[in-house]
Amino acid sequence: SCEEEDVEMTEDAFSVLTRIGLETSLRYAMQLISAASLVARRRKGGEVQVEDIKRVYSLFLDESRSTQYMREFQE
Repeated sequence: SCEEEDVEMTEDAFSVLTRIGLETSLRYAMQLISAASLVARRRKGGEVQVEDIKRVYSLFLDESRSTQYMREFQE
């Protein structure tokens, strides 16, 4: 979780991440924590915000969205 990864996160960002984790998987949510932390650091932010979560969510597909993308690509 955020404590294990040593990541500071706003309450709103944590809520969004929790919702994503419930809809996808815990493993995917954990990967987003790490990636969002890197995005926050690049913008010199002290903690992960909702925009950071949205950015990495748009960059890294979960299994369900990846499968859907492949189906659309094949058609």
